[in-house]
Amino acid sequence: MSAVGRLLDRADWSHVHLRITAALGVAWILDGFETTVTGPVLANVAHELHFSGSTAAWVNPIYTVGMLAGALTFGPLADRLGRRRLFMLTLAIYCIATVLTGFAWSFASLAAFRFLTGIGIGGEYGAINSAIEEFIPPRYRGRVDGTINASWNVGAVVASGAAYLALGALPTDAWRAVFWFGAIVAVGVLFVRSSVPESPRWLAARGRDDEARAIVARLFGARPEALPPEPDAAEPAPQRTYLQQVARLWSETPARLIFSFALNLAQVMPYYGIIAIGGIAIFPAVGIPRSGIPLLYLASAGTGFCAQLVMSWLTDWWGRRPTMLAVFTGAAVCCGLLNATHTPAWFVAVFLIFGMFSASAGAGAYVVVSEIFPTDVRSSAIGLSVAVGRVGAIVAPVAFFALNARYGVGAVFFAMTAIFAGGALAMLWWYRFGVEGRGRSLEQMLESGVR
Repeated sequence: MSAVGRLLDRADWSHVHLRITAALGVAWILDGFETTVTGPVLANVAHELHFSGSTAAWVNPIYTVGMLAGALTFGPLADRLGRRRLFMLTLAIYCIATVLTGFAWSFASLAAFRFLTGIGIGGEYGAINSAIEEFIPPRYRGRVDGTINASWNVGAVVASGAAYLALGALPTDAWRAVFWFGAIVAVGVLFVRSSVPESPRWLAARGRDDEARAIVARLFGARPEALPPEPDAAEPAPQRTYLQQVARLWSETPARLIFSFALNLAQVMPYYGIIAIGGIAIFPAVGIPRSGIPLLYLASAGTGFCAQLVMSWLTDWWGRRPTMLAVFTGAAVCCGLLNATHTPAWFVAVFLIFGMFSASAGAGAYVVVSEIFPTDVRSSAIGLSVAVGRVGAIVAPVAFFALNARYGVGAVFFAMTAIFAGGALAMLWWYRFGVEGRGRSLEQMLESGVR
């Protein structure tokens, strides 16, 4: 390991880590905000822009397709051009796109601007997760990354509150102000992010050791010349095209890449599927009154966030592998129990517990996936994994709705059980053949386990 990597890994927690975490971690708050904000205001938008409910149903899928495109495009670019350039660019794209959304004048313009918003948010995943992994010391990495991913629920709660206040206190076109609220937050974050430097690990991987050492020295108060020499400095990673980045992942880390795909699909599909169709098909069928459905979503988000914080701590105390195996297994068991409940009260109780496991699976999957790839292709791998997960997010609502229409609620819960069980099997395989990330440096993660 290089001197830069050793100093980053041995550093005590400081205001530097806190500033980097806050500046970069807001990406998940914005993602939660944007994913959730459309639902409460969509009826108002459709009424004012004169399009039907069936047309409105395409708004969120279009945003999700944008996220897929952003993850595929900007993940590899963050490996080629650097983390900092990309996390500044993607946030700027998001900011411009969400402002334009507030000026939409038709369904076509709304769809185009939501697609661009999704590109900005989806593009954040690779650069942000990579930078956080590369800055944070191993003994804090699991809880920091997990907590940041857990903040998605904060954005969801803020979106619901902003929509409720705007629609209750402002004129009929108040939905525009809700989208502009996200832009105001993003502008502030852009200024904060401007002080976050490039990842020293990425610079070192590119052979730019002097720049990397200067950044580490500035952040932690040492002189660059005081850092130990680099007798075993590796050859700088060559510049690769997009296809070459993907080809390297498939040739050098195929098992890890397939594992990351399986984990992302397993955590995304049940969650997005039940969130999308729960209110219109599942909850009414099990006796939940329509007036109580928003409260059920809100309660689930709250308990899920608390569970994610506990999960984040467990990944550093108990380990990634046992924690995530337990989480996916618990989610699968809860889905089976949802299928066996016969009263609304019991359904609500089990659903809230399910929400805790499901939310923890979402945050924990990124903790595991983000640390198992080499630095020079880490963002590419994360971007590909996010894109595969978004395919699941697009397919799941349609598939679950069709299952419910043909076979009933039980078939949906059976499918969710099977998908989470698949995630548990993936974690069981990783438990046997993979590498445990607790307390290990990013360089050590590559020294053992399957490729």
